[in-house]
Amino acid sequence: MPHWALDLLPPELRQGIHQTRGMVQPLLPDAWRYRHEPVPAEVLPVTAANWSLARRALYERVHADRPHTFYCGCRYDGDLRVDLGSCGLESLVTESRALRVEAEHVFPASWFGQSRRCWQEPERYEACRSASGRTLSGRECCQRVDPGFLAAHNDLHNLYPSVGYINGRRSNYDWGRVFWFGDRYGDCEIRISRWLRRAEPPDAAKGSIARTMLYMRDTYGFRLSRWDERRYYAWNNQYPPDAWELERNLRIKAIQGLGNVYVESWRMLP
Repeated sequence: MPHWALDLLPPELRQGIHQTRGMVQPLLPDAWRYRHEPVPAEVLPVTAANWSLARRALYERVHADRPHTFYCGCRYDGDLRVDLGSCGLESLVTESRALRVEAEHVFPASWFGQSRRCWQEPERYEACRSASGRTLSGRECCQRVDPGFLAAHNDLHNLYPSVGYINGRRSNYDWGRVFWFGDRYGDCEIRISRWLRRAEPPDAAKGSIARTMLYMRDTYGFRLSRWDERRYYAWNNQYPPDAWELERNLRIKAIQGLGNVYVESWRMLP
């Protein structure tokens, strides 16, 4: 089945196809197998100790002189209030979440959280209870008890300023083509399909997204399907890093100690 046809299938059918391929893959020659090794724990990036500090670093250090949202290019002020008129999103003025900036995970946190015990069963952890005895959410619990999750969750390479409403609509959908199934929001070029559970970013963001997804795969050992890898390789090749992406990487590397090799040593991928 060609890649574009697979993109049109609902997530349940695509998952079944990926599982079938996963059973066949061990029978293929080594050159066809999916391989990568995560960065050893001792050289993982030094990310913020909590979500509040990660957000502050993103807004006040990485994007301090670049107050524009990632997908739509909206300007925002020091109080993280979005100027919807600066990016053609005036139609969202009645949506309260559209008026604020949020830090979005390009590689969704639920993708690397939902398979962890702390995400699935937070009630099993004493540390995952509030002072009042309330059990924390799976995300909050994993931030407390799982250092690997905490590092990935707060990694600035994976965080971008986003209009809150767009962040909410994108949810934890994957990236790819949506064709005519996607909804548009004002002049913003992102398309989001609830039916396909997929978002197609603007061309200007595709390269950055691809290099972010590949960085998260390599750094934390997260899995991507071979079809997703092919998409990200193509986006990387078609949209090389611009001056701002290179500068952003340098700023994050200065904070966390580890840069994104797909940005700083960009090359065409096979």
